[in-house]
Amino acid sequence: MLTFASIRRFPLVATLALATTTAAPHSARRALAPVPAAAIADSLRILYIGRPAGWEHYELSPSDGGMKLTSDYDWVDRGKRNHTQLTITTGKDYALKTFETARIGDTSRTVTASVELDGTHAKVTRNGKAADVPVPDVAYAVSSYYPTAQHLALIRYWQSHGSPKTIAVVPGDPNPLTIKKRGVDTVGSGATRTVLTRYTIDGAMWGINYLWLDGEGRLAMFATGGGAGLSFKTVRAALMPLRDELMQVATRAQMAELVDITSRTKPLAESKLALVGATLVDATGAPAVPNATVVVDNGRIVAAGPSASTPVPPGARRIDVAGKTIIPGLWDSHAHLHQIEWIPTYFAAGVTSVRDMGSEWPLLVAMRKAIRSGQVTGPNLFFAGLIDGPGLTGFGEFSAATPEEGRALVRRYHQLGFEMIKIYMALAPEVMAAICDEAHKLDMRCTGHVPNSMDLHEAIDAGMDQLAHFPVRGDLTTDEGKKQIAHFLAKKTIFDPTASWGEIGGKSAAEPMENIQPVLQHLPRPLLEEHVASLGQSPSDTATSHARLARMLANIKAAHEAGVPIIAGTDEGIPAYSVYRELELYVKAGFTPMDALRAATAVAAQAMRVDKDLGTIATGKRADLLVLDANPLENISNVRTVRFVMKDGRMFESAALWTAAGFTP
Repeated sequence: MLTFASIRRFPLVATLALATTTAAPHSARRALAPVPAAAIADSLRILYIGRPAGWEHYELSPSDGGMKLTSDYDWVDRGKRNHTQLTITTGKDYALKTFETARIGDTSRTVTASVELDGTHAKVTRNGKAADVPVPDVAYAVSSYYPTAQHLALIRYWQSHGSPKTIAVVPGDPNPLTIKKRGVDTVGSGATRTVLTRYTIDGAMWGINYLWLDGEGRLAMFATGGGAGLSFKTVRAALMPLRDELMQVATRAQMAELVDITSRTKPLAESKLALVGATLVDATGAPAVPNATVVVDNGRIVAAGPSASTPVPPGARRIDVAGKTIIPGLWDSHAHLHQIEWIPTYFAAGVTSVRDMGSEWPLLVAMRKAIRSGQVTGPNLFFAGLIDGPGLTGFGEFSAATPEEGRALVRRYHQLGFEMIKIYMALAPEVMAAICDEAHKLDMRCTGHVPNSMDLHEAIDAGMDQLAHFPVRGDLTTDEGKKQIAHFLAKKTIFDPTASWGEIGGKSAAEPMENIQPVLQHLPRPLLEEHVASLGQSPSDTATSHARLARMLANIKAAHEAGVPIIAGTDEGIPAYSVYRELELYVKAGFTPMDALRAATAVAAQAMRVDKDLGTIATGKRADLLVLDANPLENISNVRTVRFVMKDGRMFESAALWTAAGFTP
């Protein structure tokens, strides 16, 4: 959405933020020497989750006493073309005059947003609706992350005006843009050696954006924070031979920021301790234990049971949690960790284990290494490596056109430490079968989507152990549906239905998001206005959307009651909060609160074959658990009342974790 309070009713695909520096007064800023106004014309390769997906061509040149930037950003997502053009005009010091983005169709050009600065006012237009916004004497506009070249103009504006610590969003938004010069990176050697200066841009979207300029001040690479969506990078065409090095440079930059974020919060307690007096819900399916004690030492649970028979050992720190409820740490079994901000956000919500279902592998591997080493505090990470077919309809970095290529990619993921393979929709049947066969030989499992060339049951017979999004056709309560369920049971198929994502995706535009997720007041402004506001815009009426959801939940219930394992996953949605909603929907479908809780604890751990260590609260298991203010067996929505998060015996206050992650507790 537009970030101006007076025009918040106009939705935007990407946030547009007018901003003004909070540094020196206008006269002092004008006295600074401007960045040299040399003409630049470059081409950038667009990488979408690591896959070359299109091009951005831009030109920045002197014009009418100032500068003019034009950019053409054109890429393909699984066969769908996305084409955007940008035009910016500025003064010679890069102070903004006009800003316009347009969506390009095969035979059309539609202006999606524009800004015209005139003295102390800006005219902001969206879809033909205009608003007049007062602005200070120097202002800027930024669309969240694309086209990329806008960030080059933004950096030059920042440099020309004294590199202010913040760029305040008009009118007085409490979350300003922050630009920082973060360091120098080098790629290549000899004649190809290139020195790059790294900058971060925070506040334009949810997540830090990263930008690299070469010694001539030209854009070398840009990496988006993700904005709770998928990840993009753009690399200057001349630097593409150094792509692998550049990806590692980007990963190191992201990890440096992640270390900084997670280091802001210290544990309240660790080592030898005892949680005393809470109700214990161990997620084994056993009844809750009132007035229980859980003893933790060296990161493990050493005792758990009624306080009367579970004494606090000598030397253990006693922590009174009377009136509260202890449950195992939650799981999200369908995540996409495209940006570092997911790690602290999940952890604040009490999600202590996450299965990624397709993201950039260098970042995944680096995040897991940092968490396991203790450098970063975050969830346990498990990975399903994405493999799709070739061509414009393919998805992700790795494609397989032949069975041999598919097997080779499975072996590569295995060497990287991935536990699973994620099958995607453009794979040919024989390639998909070879991938599953190779994965099973290496003791890996396969999950994901049913390829377009197969039906659900063919995919299961070809080797898929688990399925995402519950791709069932028909009514599972009928005789034909019961035959489908029998097949699932015979093959021991596991489903992560992502019901919360289905609910949001099919939500009528007429229904307030607060009806589904009463958490909007907690979200960072960019996350709310760029991402959440654009979710669930179905043209159907509310009754139709609810009926569609009810049919999906009825099928999930039928499978669950027959014994088909159901595990909780979100496919993003509203970061971390969608885990809570997933469990609420399972109860709405007819699960008991215990069964819903087990879908995000015990059953999820079993699905990843780590249930000897995780998923329930029992002696010898890792001390990954939550302290809630209320009992989820009485009301499943009480999973939202996380007070303390414990992982490997280190206990943190959830509110402090939320604050460090940029949310309002």
